[in-house]
Amino acid sequence: MTTKTVSGARRALALILGTAVGLVAVEALARMFFDVAIQPRFFVDPGYGVRGVQANIDTRHYVPGDYDVRVTTNSAGMRGQREYAVQKPSGTIRTLVVGDSMGFGFGVEDDEVVSAVLERLLNEQGGSAERHEVLNQSVSGTGQAEQLVAFHARFSAYQPDTVVLLYFDNDIGNNSVSGVYEASGDTAVHRTSRSFLPGVRVQQVLYAAPPIRWLFEHSTAWNLIRNQLSSIVQRQLLKTQGLRSYQDGTPEAIALTRALIRQFAADAQAIGAQLILVIIPARPRMTSNFPMTPEEFAQTGGLLVDGRDFLTVQDYFVSDSHICASGHAKIAERLKPLIAAH
Repeated sequence: MTTKTVSGARRALALILGTAVGLVAVEALARMFFDVAIQPRFFVDPGYGVRGVQANIDTRHYVPGDYDVRVTTNSAGMRGQREYAVQKPSGTIRTLVVGDSMGFGFGVEDDEVVSAVLERLLNEQGGSAERHEVLNQSVSGTGQAEQLVAFHARFSAYQPDTVVLLYFDNDIGNNSVSGVYEASGDTAVHRTSRSFLPGVRVQQVLYAAPPIRWLFEHSTAWNLIRNQLSSIVQRQLLKTQGLRSYQDGTPEAIALTRALIRQFAADAQAIGAQLILVIIPARPRMTSNFPMTPEEFAQTGGLLVDGRDFLTVQDYFVSDSHICASGHAKIAERLKPLIAAH
C-alpha cells in the first residue's frame, strides 16, 4: 500500500469519525435544550392518488408530558396487528372506522384506540352468534375527501355493515387543500384528476434506509428539523387555498365538506352499510365547526353521535389536541348500542 493511499484512508476515516462525533454532539445539544414530539406518520402512496398508512409499522409516538406509546399497523396499513381478510367471513358483522389521527389513535396504545375497544365491547355481549370485526381505515391528516377516495378504491371491498366516520374541526381545511374532489353546491361532488401526495414519495425513499428511519423514530434533532419543515409546508398548502388554518370554514370549504358527507352516506348505503358520524369537539371550548345541523344530517339517512354531549376536557391530552384513552372508550360505548341494533 502506498503512502498516498494510507494518507487518503486516514483522511476518510477522520472525516467519518468527525461527522459521527458532530452528529452525536448535535443530538446531545438538542436533547439538552429541546423536548420535541416524535410522531412519525409513515405515509405511502397506495396507488389511488391519496395518502395511505404503511403496512407492518412498529414504532413509537411521543409527546412531552402527554404520552409515550407503541403504534403498530397490520399488513393492510390498518391500526393494530390483527389481520382481516378482505372477504368477510360467514357469520361476521363488520364495522369500518374512518377518520384522521383522532381515529387512528395518536396518543393511545393499540388496545385503547376506539376500534379495538369497540370490537371488544361488541363481542362481549351475550346472546349473539355473530362475531364482530372492527377495522380501522384512519389516516392522520386526512379529511373526508381523501377518506372517500380510499373507501372507493380499497376499503369498501371489506364489505362493512357499518361505517363510522369521525369528524374533527380540521377536516374542512384538509378537504379543501387536497383538491381531490370538487362540489356542485353542497349536495354533489365529483372526483378531480388531481392526486394529493405531498412529500410522500420522498418520505418513502427515506424510510427505506434503516439509519434514516431510525432518525425519524428516535432522534430529537432530526424531529426538531422535520417538525419545522412540516409546519412550513402546511402553511404553504393553506395559503394556496386562501386559508389561515385548517379550521377555517370558508363558504367553498363548507359546501365541499357538506357534499362529501352526503356522498359518504350515499356510498355506504349503496353497499348496504349504515353510516354513523361522530363529531369530535375541539378542546378547550368543546365546540365544533361541523357544517350541518342534526336535522340536515338526518336527511342523509345516517346516524349522528355528537361528542359535544359527552366528551370533556379531561378526555384530551393536555398539550396535544388528541383524545386520550378515556375519550376513545366513551365513543366506543356510544357506538356499541347503535351498531348492535343495526
